[in-house]
Amino acid sequence: MRFNTEDFPEATSLRWRNNGATALTLATRELDLASVDAVWYRRPAVPLLDLSDPAAVWAAGEAREALDGLWKTLDALWVNHPDRNRLAECKPEQLRRAADLGFTVPASIVTNDPEAAAAFASEHPDGVVCKPLRSGRVSNGTTSKLFFTTLLDAAALAALGEIGPEPYLFQAFVPKRYDVRVTVIGSDAFAARIESQSNPEAVVDWRRGDPRGLGHEVEELPPDVSARCVELVASYGLHFGAIDLAATAEGYVFFENNPNGQWAWLEQAVNLPLRARLADLLTQ
Repeated sequence: MRFNTEDFPEATSLRWRNNGATALTLATRELDLASVDAVWYRRPAVPLLDLSDPAAVWAAGEAREALDGLWKTLDALWVNHPDRNRLAECKPEQLRRAADLGFTVPASIVTNDPEAAAAFASEHPDGVVCKPLRSGRVSNGTTSKLFFTTLLDAAALAALGEIGPEPYLFQAFVPKRYDVRVTVIGSDAFAARIESQSNPEAVVDWRRGDPRGLGHEVEELPPDVSARCVELVASYGLHFGAIDLAATAEGYVFFENNPNGQWAWLEQAVNLPLRARLADLLTQ
């Protein structure tokens, strides 16, 4: 059954009892949640309520709390559980954990201190990139833009003294041969090579260029790198992860793990059996 979380509470009703009698009622179906064996938690949306009404803001918060309580008490295979997703989404924690597991990671600093940012940049004369810590969508209330990983030019470096008060993640620039997206499902790691350096817009962040216009190939990872990817995802209690690596002249560099990342375009591009493996995992 598909449950669109934004339909709750206005178009969906929930009954949760501490004796285990729990049900979701949609427009045409009632589901006994005790019968649920597996959950694919895929990019849920928040409740759709009129948030200009203070009472609706409160109601939306109560709806989110009710769903959170439901998720915490639903005994099933989760791909992935939202609590574990939240931990795994933390970029500083990811970088520390990946390094502990043996990945090469770029030198990084999270700061809103202008002097610290400028000092970090001076330590890396080959270049520094800036990226968001959590959300790449920046809105001023009327329009929104995407904040991609950005190589700081001379003007941006000179303006580091003006940052703040919001924090940024700065990293040493990593010269890439190409990018690699590793999709971990269960105990399997499926890697695809993305020819990001063929498009000037995609050199620093391959998402800037249309991914469909970039060359893709199946990437045969060394066994130790593949095993390390699976280990990283499993260490969070996850069953799925989308890991971004860079292939460099020296080997592979870890950038991040997205526990709810995109993957369908990879199956379309290079015929990786991702749908079949995900279906097997959810029905095992």
